[in-house]
Amino acid sequence: MPNSRLFLNLTVGLAASSLVLTAPSSLDSKAPTKTQVLDWINKQAKAPVVTDNFDFELVNLDDDPEPEIVAKHNGSVHIGNFYILDQKPDRTYALIAEEQWNPPRLQLDHWDYTREVNSSEIDKNAEDEPRLLAGKRVFETVQHTGVSGVSVYEANLWYLDKGRLVKAWEGLLRETVSVPGGQLFRTVGSYQIVHNDEVKPLLYHWQTKQELNPDTGELLPGKPETTLQMYRWENGVFVPLNVEKPSGQ
Repeated sequence: MPNSRLFLNLTVGLAASSLVLTAPSSLDSKAPTKTQVLDWINKQAKAPVVTDNFDFELVNLDDDPEPEIVAKHNGSVHIGNFYILDQKPDRTYALIAEEQWNPPRLQLDHWDYTREVNSSEIDKNAEDEPRLLAGKRVFETVQHTGVSGVSVYEANLWYLDKGRLVKAWEGLLRETVSVPGGQLFRTVGSYQIVHNDEVKPLLYHWQTKQELNPDTGELLPGKPETTLQMYRWENGVFVPLNVEKPSGQ
């Protein structure tokens, strides 16, 4: 009986010691809840979250080890907000950026099509770290905007610099315009970044415009108008180099 009592005391004592040792680390690693993130945003933002169309994720946006919070709020079809929060020493978060962007979803690394995603067992050149753009950790946020009769999707390239959001480039991805009187136009855009010069990479942005049948949405006969705009990285942003006339002119 004394041995049983001793074994029980040792077991309870070890379990209690384990709780004391593991509790702080488990609390430190606990991710913020949706309620906490909403509370931090609504206490600090110019445009607080007023609908249930809200999403967030933890992402390491800069060089410090603590992750930042990236969040979006969709207020309506064309209206929304984008937020970035930085962790404070007390493990709460401060709002450091707020943009009137209306992202359909959070997909921050789409810009770099060369980013390797294969297993290192398959591809020995696979990268573990995000690829840098001229030494910056650049992210993409697509927003959906527009007005009555106009629907626009735009790409925004941005990064954090000393706790400040820097907009490196923005460009059209798709635009649909319904003109009173029965005309419908669609412009489709795309871009690529060329890293031949790691210090001053180039960005190519194409746009093609064509008229559509307003009743069926099918392409009408006629040659599409395509333009190309080139940009070079200068002082932390992409600066336009030239404007090419539409094809066929």
